[in-house]
Amino acid sequence: MQRLKILALKGTVWALSESVGVALLSFGVFAVLARLLAPQDFGVVTLAGVFIVSFNLLIAHSFADCLIQRAEIDRAHLDSVFWAVMAMSLGLAGLCWAGAAPLARWLHEPRLAEVLPALSLSLPLNALGSVQVAMFRRDLRFRAVALRSLAGRSVGAAVGLALAFLGFGVWSLVGQQLAGVATTVAALAVASPWRPRLHFSLPHLRELWGFGFYVSISQVVSGLGEQTVNLLVGALFGSTVLGYFAIAWRMAQLIRTLVSSAVYHVGLSAFARLQEDRALVAQALLKATRLSCLFGFPIGVGMAVLAGPIVTVLFGAKWQASVALLAILALDMIPAFYAMFFSACYRAMGRPGWVLALALVYVGTGIAAIYLLLPLGIEVVAAAWVAKSVLLLPMQIVLLRRLVHKPIGTLVAPPLAPLAASAVMAAAVIALRWALASAVGNGVLLAISIVAGALVYLAAIALIAPDLIRSTASAVRLSAAPSPAPG
Repeated sequence: MQRLKILALKGTVWALSESVGVALLSFGVFAVLARLLAPQDFGVVTLAGVFIVSFNLLIAHSFADCLIQRAEIDRAHLDSVFWAVMAMSLGLAGLCWAGAAPLARWLHEPRLAEVLPALSLSLPLNALGSVQVAMFRRDLRFRAVALRSLAGRSVGAAVGLALAFLGFGVWSLVGQQLAGVATTVAALAVASPWRPRLHFSLPHLRELWGFGFYVSISQVVSGLGEQTVNLLVGALFGSTVLGYFAIAWRMAQLIRTLVSSAVYHVGLSAFARLQEDRALVAQALLKATRLSCLFGFPIGVGMAVLAGPIVTVLFGAKWQASVALLAILALDMIPAFYAMFFSACYRAMGRPGWVLALALVYVGTGIAAIYLLLPLGIEVVAAAWVAKSVLLLPMQIVLLRRLVHKPIGTLVAPPLAPLAASAVMAAAVIALRWALASAVGNGVLLAISIVAGALVYLAAIALIAPDLIRSTASAVRLSAAPSPAPG
C-alpha cells in the first residue's frame, strides 16, 4: 500500500506538472493569439472542435482505459487495440471530410468546410500513440507522458505563434494543434519499446469490449454535451458571439480539464490496483478528494471574482463581452473538483455503466436547460450549465455511498473547509478590488489580488482545517521520496 501510495503521488506530481506546464503554455499562447486574431477565427475553430474533440475522446478512451484497468494483458491485446483504434480514427476522419461542406452550409460558416478536414488529421495522429500512452499510465510512468506532452505543446505553441505573426489567421490555430499532436506522438514512439505487429485478434478485442464500450460511450457523451453547448451557441448566436463565449469557456475549462485528465488517469491506475479492497479504495478516494478540493476551489472562485482584470490583462479590451461569461463559468470548477476522482473510482471498481448513465443524465439535463433558456441570453445559458452540475451532485454522492460503503456525511465532508476558506478569500479580494480600483491599473490590481487572495486562503485553511495542511505536507514529502523498487 505504501509503495502504491508513493507511486500514485509521484504520478500525480508528474501528471499535474504536465497539466500546469500545458496550462501556462496555453494561457500564454492563447493570450497572444487573442490579440492577433479576430473573435470569428476562434469561433470557426471552436465549431470544428465540436466534432474533433468528441471524436478524439472516442479514440483516447475506447480501449486504452481497458488496457489500464484489466489485471492481465498480453501482446495480442495491444496489437488488437492499436489496429481497432487506428481503423476507428480513419473512419472518423473520413466522416469529417465528407461532412464538412454540408455542416458549413448548415451553420452558415463557409470556412468550416476547410478547417474541419484539416483538423481531422489529428485523429489518426492521436491513434498512433494511444497504446503507448496507455502502457505508460498502466505502469504509473506519468513522467514519460508529461515530458513528451509538454514538448509537443511547446512545438505547437511555436508553430501557432509563428503562423499568427505571419498573418495566417485561423490557420495558425489549426497549425498549432496539428504540430503539437504530431510532435507528442513522435516523442512517445521514440520512448516506447512497443511496436504494433500486423496482427489482429477479435477474441482478444472482445475481452476488452464490455468495459471499453461503456468507457468510450460515456466519454463521448460527456464530450458531446460540452461541445453541443458550443454548437448551439454558434448556430443560434453566430460565430462572433461564439468567439466571446469560447474565450470564457476555454479559460474556465482549461485548468479543470487539464487537471481532471491528469488525476483521472492516476486515480484509475491506483484504484484499479486496490479494487479488491473497498476500504482502501474509500480511504484513497477521500484523501484524493480532499486535496482536489483544497487546490481546485480557490482557483475557480478566484477566477470568478477576478474575471474582469483577467480578461482585460490577458486578451485586451476587445474581449470585454467575455468577462461576465468567465465569472459564471469559472464557478463550475467547484462541483468539478469535488467530483474529480468519482468516475475513475466507478470504472476501477468495475462500474463503467454508472459513468455512462451519469453522463447521459448530465448531458441531457444540461442541453435541455440550455435549449429552453437560449432566448434569455448567453449569460443565462452559462449559468444553466453551472447550475446543472451543482444540482446533480447528490445523485453522485448516493452512488458513491453504494460503492464504497461510507456514510453520506463522510462523503460530503471533503469540500466543506475549502469551500468556506474560498468564500473568505472571495470576500477579501472583492474588498481589495473595491479599495484599489481607482488607484492602480488592471495588471497591478490582478497581481496584488492573486497574492493577497492566496495568503488569505492559506490563513483561512490553517484556522478552519489545520489537518489539511498537515496531510498536504505529508503528501508532498512522500512525492519527493525515492521511487520504490518494482515488486
